[in-house]
Amino acid sequence: MGTSISHGSPRTSNWKPVLACYTNDSFSKERVINEVWRASEKEEIPISSMMKSDAIYECYNAVGNSQNYREALQKFNDIILNTKQNTIVAEFAKRVIPTAFQSEKPSQQWKNSFFTELTNYVVSRDASGFVGENFRNKSVTDLIAFKKSIGEKVNDIVRTDKTKIKNKNDWNAFVDSSIKKLKSTK
Repeated sequence: MGTSISHGSPRTSNWKPVLACYTNDSFSKERVINEVWRASEKEEIPISSMMKSDAIYECYNAVGNSQNYREALQKFNDIILNTKQNTIVAEFAKRVIPTAFQSEKPSQQWKNSFFTELTNYVVSRDASGFVGENFRNKSVTDLIAFKKSIGEKVNDIVRTDKTKIKNKNDWNAFVDSSIKKLKSTK
């Protein structure tokens, strides 16, 4: 039997608004997204700095320059081996490659799914500790529905960004622009 340990967000002032959102359902889902991304960007190493790494940009390229998900996964695995830049963010980038190829526009879907997966990870590491009568989510079923709706909203927000990505600077601008929207959506 395996065990897993949940590593929650630090219990610092940056994360208190996020935790309040899991307690009180008067906060909109958009506000939850705002607070998650604001706190993630105020960390010692902001999540955006990992998202703007060469490896993540090359993952985007691998998806755009591959015929299928297997080819993209192989390219990205080679990038990780060569650059030694495997991080939790890179693992989420890899995780969404297969789902990206289920759409007609894999590169676009990959970007959306990447942001959705990262948001889901941050929400999941804390929200599971806030389930019950005194919290926003009264049951595990409520929590699953909550996380799904958060993910759908993130996907919709990122989808609106029409930045044309031709190089690493464009990728960085896209990440910054998307995070700005996620931190301020109403």
